[in-house]
Amino acid sequence: MRKLIILKSLIDFVWILTCIPLIPMVLFFVVMAFMDADIIRVLPGLGQEEDQITGWPVKITILIGALVIYINIYCVYLFRKTLSYFQKVKPFHNEVITNFGIIGKFLCYSGLVSLILAIVFAVYFKSEIKINLGFSPYLFITALGLFFMVLSEVFKVAKHAKEENELTV
Repeated sequence: MRKLIILKSLIDFVWILTCIPLIPMVLFFVVMAFMDADIIRVLPGLGQEEDQITGWPVKITILIGALVIYINIYCVYLFRKTLSYFQKVKPFHNEVITNFGIIGKFLCYSGLVSLILAIVFAVYFKSEIKINLGFSPYLFITALGLFFMVLSEVFKVAKHAKEENELTV
């Protein structure tokens, strides 16, 4: 139980200090990127050509990146909610299983879209293609999403076994 309290405290800490301030900051940055193209120059690795920075591909990429950030924030929110069910000793609640499935799907989408954005960013702005066979955060996020999907299925099977066991007694 102590580990669960530590985990919930860490997730709450991340939620309060990172996720909540990130929501308006990302929205502000996206709005400013559409209004004033000079703010886009703060992103690392961008070329200095004016038509490359003010083009619609850049703005669409920023918009998709912001959507990915919001999806990840929503996943943290769902995980916090799921941990509160664990603290209430309701690990087989339907919402826990649903939340694990949603977190898994969203993290998989987030990882794959981030990977595609990174490739587009490298090709469009840096005019280079690199293949990295080592550790990649995009693949890690996708693997984490698959883990949550498997966890959802495991909890679904365990809930069914628990209900069957209660009926036979």
